Amino acid sequence: MDVVNALMHQLGASASTASVPQDQGRYCARGPAAPEPASGPGGGSTVSREPTAAGVDADVATVTFPSGVIAEPNAELLAAAADSFSGTLALLMKPVGAAAAEGGSPCGSLEGGAGGSGRGSRDGGSDGDQQVYKRRQTVAPPVMEEVELLLARALDAWQYDTWKLAEVTQGHALSCLSFYLLHREGLISQFRIQPTKLARLLRALESGYPSNPYHNSTHAADVLQTLHVLVRGAGLTPYYLDSLGLMAMYFAAIIHDHGHPGLTADFLIATSDPLAVRYNDRAPLENHHGASFFALMQQPEMNVMEQLTGQERTAFRKQVLDLVMATDMKQHFSLLAHFNTAHHLAAYNKDIGPWALARNAATKLSRRSRNDTEAAGGGLDVVGAGVAGGEGLPGEMPRPLDEAERTLSLQIFLKAADLGHLGEELGVHQRWVRSLEEEFFLQGDKEQQLGLPISPLFDRSKQGVSKSQVGFYDFIALPLVHSLASAFPGAKPLLACFVDNYDHWRAVERAAAASAAVAAAQQTQTAAAAAAIAVPLSRISTPPAAAAATATSATSEVAAPVQQ
Repeated sequence: MDVVNALMHQLGASASTASVPQDQGRYCARGPAAPEPASGPGGGSTVSREPTAAGVDADVATVTFPSGVIAEPNAELLAAAADSFSGTLALLMKPVGAAAAEGGSPCGSLEGGAGGSGRGSRDGGSDGDQQVYKRRQTVAPPVMEEVELLLARALDAWQYDTWKLAEVTQGHALSCLSFYLLHREGLISQFRIQPTKLARLLRALESGYPSNPYHNSTHAADVLQTLHVLVRGAGLTPYYLDSLGLMAMYFAAIIHDHGHPGLTADFLIATSDPLAVRYNDRAPLENHHGASFFALMQQPEMNVMEQLTGQERTAFRKQVLDLVMATDMKQHFSLLAHFNTAHHLAAYNKDIGPWALARNAATKLSRRSRNDTEAAGGGLDVVGAGVAGGEGLPGEMPRPLDEAERTLSLQIFLKAADLGHLGEELGVHQRWVRSLEEEFFLQGDKEQQLGLPISPLFDRSKQGVSKSQVGFYDFIALPLVHSLASAFPGAKPLLACFVDNYDHWRAVERAAAASAAVAAAQQTQTAAAAAAIAVPLSRISTPPAAAAATATSATSEVAAPVQQ
């Protein structure tokens, strides 16, 4: 917890400084252990250490970071602090762009290009002096404890509440989880990524997600978490994914809906939206997600790939774009058909259903309890904990047939993760469905205002997607995940989770049908009873003279054609 307040200061907090502990798992900080915290200005703790990296004074350095900024002047020391995940976690939980505390001046915006170069002024002193930056507030230890526990659970939970992570991280589930996974998998160290630049990039990506009901940064975090568990559960490393490929997979999940306007591609095309015009009506959303990400990385303060070789950068870019473009639902059936062919899988039969394969998975998996997590050794800096393989995982790790099949399989993994909420615990899943429905309704409102035909399920005056999901499971979700679990048995737990919710929706649909049948039967009975009562009443209420006149008139009408 010492370092929790260190990198948090990059994204902002109160006026305490943080130590860099000697050993924090794989990414321990350089140099000797830090001394115990001492009381610092503003009620926070001022902790010192003796950095040993080249270019940093051997004298004890006091490090504090401003609210909403990254302190660039003492970059080496900052990077050392950033090497501890706990510090970065706290950093990522703070709002960007807040003003420094009284008497201090903000350095640079963590959002980089959105707010400047990221390099700013100092509070005073020369290069050799201690750099002390004031911040407004700290994150309370109990809150950090909950965040750390939720992140530890994210490693191997087939059902996970990303809404809860977003709540306790103050809306920063995506940046916190992203940094955590990149840190824990050793990718930051292996590719020599500057933690400060990575933190800045992640926050810029996070803020690039509009506050849509569904396609928001929390959804991206949810997809990332599901993807991580799938990748580990199915044993995709090392043959399907080397380290560079794993990083590409993570970033593809992080950015797969970046800048999403909350509108469908069909709407953008119908309204000649600038995105549709720019990309010639071809996957405007997916093209935009990828382009906006790589545009951010062209800014030096957010270029986390600068230490990669040219060949690595090219491979990374290609893999990310191949993955993101595959999330276009217009390609869904084609991709799945190719995947089934490559893995020699029979077409999915919804009448047979996925139950047999799903039920052979392990016992129903749910989110682990706090005690389960602690007993398993889950923690932020314990490298090697987490999913090593899912139930049904064969003894030998799967190997790709060729590069084309490898790419295709990874695309299917991301597509399955993109639909991951369909397998979450029922209450969490229903919240996602309601969010999607509201986003659809908002587009339907726009279509109505513009005089366009309202898309199916987008009319808020009619039944929306929250009423039933059976059709979507039958034709999209279950065929996809069933094929994935057939080719990669380690993915069976996800299928089991999907089937649980599918069974719920089928029960809802059956209950609705039964209720409708009862209502229809009651209506028929009521109408029949009313008709039976109406006949005798009409006889009683008709006067004899009127009845005779009616009979005479009827006889004349019948006889007339005969006479003609």
